[in-house]
Amino acid sequence: MRPAAFQKYKRIHERFGLPKLTELKATFKLNLEDDEVTFDEIRTEISDKLFMMTEKIVEPIIAGYDSFSGMYEQGMLTEKEVASLFRLYKKIQVLKWENTLLMLKHDEKETAEWIKNVWGFWNGEFKPELTNVSKKLSASWKNLEFKEKKTDYHG
Repeated sequence: MRPAAFQKYKRIHERFGLPKLTELKATFKLNLEDDEVTFDEIRTEISDKLFMMTEKIVEPIIAGYDSFSGMYEQGMLTEKEVASLFRLYKKIQVLKWENTLLMLKHDEKETAEWIKNVWGFWNGEFKPELTNVSKKLSASWKNLEFKEKKTDYHG
């Protein structure tokens, strides 16, 4: 990130109480080495990471039978765990549509607020919940066995 862009983020960071750029880069694995990175591009990269995880991980689990793995994974979780993932999914959808509005009409204050909201959500709810679900599904796949069913033909 060019020094001017870094300084601009630093001013915005201080003004709006945002996470440090190094924290955002580490948490979201942002690739911000380009000399032309802007505040909007930071938001865009964060949104790409969050929404990619939603589409590739959360949606197949809560949708169930849209994929082979989803068919099994939904059965590996309790109804309460699936409901909890759906609760997170709803919050992500709110963030998604707020992000769309920011793409349509840039607003520095609202962009900063969106980043703060995503940061709090990611660290406070999403990461811990997805960590627990990931551990459970990993263990469930590791221990998954097919059971033979007896067929009983009467005829």
